[in-house]
Amino acid sequence: MVLVLLLTFAALLVVGTPIWIAMAGSALLTIFMDGVPLTVAAQRMVAGVQSFPLLAIPLFTLAGSLMNASGISERLFSFTKALVGHIRGGPAHTLVVGEVFLSGISGSSVADTAAAARVFVPQLEKMGYPRAFGAALSAVAGTLGPIIPPSILMVVYAWQANVSLGQLFVAGIIPGLVMAGCIMGTIAIQALRRDFRPAGAFSLATLWSEFRHASLALLMPVLIIVGFRAGLFTATEIAGVAAAYSLVVGMFIYRSIRLADLPAILVGTARETAVIIAIVAAASPFSWILAIEQAPQLVTEFMTSISTDPLVVLLILNVALLIAGMFMETIAIMIILVPILLPLLTSLQIDLVHFGIILLVNLVIGQVTPPVGVLCFVAMAITKEKLGPLLRELWPFLIALVIALVVITYVPALSLWLPKVAGF
Repeated sequence: MVLVLLLTFAALLVVGTPIWIAMAGSALLTIFMDGVPLTVAAQRMVAGVQSFPLLAIPLFTLAGSLMNASGISERLFSFTKALVGHIRGGPAHTLVVGEVFLSGISGSSVADTAAAARVFVPQLEKMGYPRAFGAALSAVAGTLGPIIPPSILMVVYAWQANVSLGQLFVAGIIPGLVMAGCIMGTIAIQALRRDFRPAGAFSLATLWSEFRHASLALLMPVLIIVGFRAGLFTATEIAGVAAAYSLVVGMFIYRSIRLADLPAILVGTARETAVIIAIVAAASPFSWILAIEQAPQLVTEFMTSISTDPLVVLLILNVALLIAGMFMETIAIMIILVPILLPLLTSLQIDLVHFGIILLVNLVIGQVTPPVGVLCFVAMAITKEKLGPLLRELWPFLIALVIALVVITYVPALSLWLPKVAGF
């Protein structure tokens, strides 16, 4: 029955069926052919979304939407321009450093890419940077969103793998900075080769002024981490606090969000959440079939027959995940593969928090890799750039991200040291 499930799923994807319909449809057909009442599928779908931690998804999405609507991305980018704009290739470095801070607010790679492409690509063009370079950089920098907390993908993984979300949040900070460092290293090389100019001279007064303007936004990630560490809030509660904080800052302090803007923000949040929850619900009967057909045990036996060395197994998983990320939606991959891989990871004593970061880095690389490459298409839509020129500018950054993935995979301390120091 696993063969029927997977072949039907693959066939539906090939003809362009939305991922959640493909999962639900293949599961329904398999259940029907096995003679099981179809009501079981409905029961599994409902049970799949009846989880209190999943309430964090719409709340974090709302927090990110409110922060973006408040114009916070412009404030953050102005601050980072004052911070690093004076070095060679400064405008490009500004975009990456700005994304580091923005990732600590929205947690959405799509939203971060859109903000960077909208704000920065026109500025880069004015300073002589090719538009395709700016579009590619916006897409690549957007991959930091799900790695640096808060992160919606981390919420889903923590729920699936039954690990501490607070620990996972803290674990993503250093790997996110490693990724940002690799991207900035690529910019530095490009700046030398192509003589990219800085944005201007450094001014301490300007830096202090821009820091004050962005300080309330910079405080939000601190609020999240400290709230977890002090035990003041659960994952779901801190998401609600983040949304309330974003609303207060946007409406009453920055005064850039009006009451009339809220319906559109709420509708947008509902749409984004509906896509995620539909995938979670559809994946539940899909994963249930894989479980009862003992797919996790089969995968464990197959992988351990190849090697029992965790380093070799992680290499194989990295290659498989990079390929899967090129063709499938990130949350769908997580929901399908994590339950299958958990027995293997446990048997090889691979830390689940460390693997969670490895998994997320793989998946975000898939978001900028053709043929799906959702972040590339977001950047293209905003900048009006064509795919060919963008891809030519993209490949050095993809190499940088793969280098970061290798380092993060084989240096577990990058993911595990900070949670230990922080007491998680």
